[in-house]
Amino acid sequence: MLTFFIITLIVGSIVGFLAGIFGIGGGLVIVPTLLYLLPMVGVPDEKLMATALGTSFATIIITSLASAYRHNKLGNVVWEAVKYLAPTLVIATFISGLFIGKLPKDISSKLFACLVVYLAAKMVLSIRNKKSKTPAKPLTPQSTILGGILIGIASSAAGIGGGSFIVPFLNSRGIEMRKSVGSSSFCGAFLGLAGMLSFMIGGWSVEGMPDWSLGYIYLPAVLGITLTSFFTSKFGAEMANKLPVASLKRYFAIFLILMAIKMLIG
Repeated sequence: MLTFFIITLIVGSIVGFLAGIFGIGGGLVIVPTLLYLLPMVGVPDEKLMATALGTSFATIIITSLASAYRHNKLGNVVWEAVKYLAPTLVIATFISGLFIGKLPKDISSKLFACLVVYLAAKMVLSIRNKKSKTPAKPLTPQSTILGGILIGIASSAAGIGGGSFIVPFLNSRGIEMRKSVGSSSFCGAFLGLAGMLSFMIGGWSVEGMPDWSLGYIYLPAVLGITLTSFFTSKFGAEMANKLPVASLKRYFAIFLILMAIKMLIG
């Protein structure tokens, strides 16, 4: 247990740094890492993916709340968008999480890998496409609800806070990038809570889970990751102004794609 906890502290420091420098959700790194670590503490093989996803959601709550608090103080939360998007995300993530938690490991892991490839490819394309000349579509309650449903489903399968989907969605609807990120942080906290509760309830009566588990949430991993990621995310944000982020982002995206291909091949 001690070895596992020390490793999660290291993982958390890396995840926080990557989140700070690249502006990505930590789930892209946390989930595949936990797939290798969780067997050390006795998580059954068939429940590995569900536990990795559920644990990832639990870590998202803390980091997103801290970010949302800062953004709200700066006036970067668009409440007109959030009032429709946040509840839709909660419902969609909770319901889809109940189904994804019951999928066989090979199917859920391949679904996760496909989403990682998509997000990594989009990360590379974002380096070149700094600005889009396409006129923004209006942000209506109907489009916000539909977007929230699709984002909630995708986030459940990837174990992420949804920022990779929420930010471009809001930005394409005419909300400036800073306010899109701030609103995404607020929604991400609720999305993480819904995902955590969904995987907690879905795995509540499952037998064979190790001690200190709440359904598909493994608490020591949550504690270890959040203890360090909370601090290193600030360091990563500072380094973003000093390092060649575009090049680092490209290499990181290639790493994610290779990792996803390995998961797809099995």
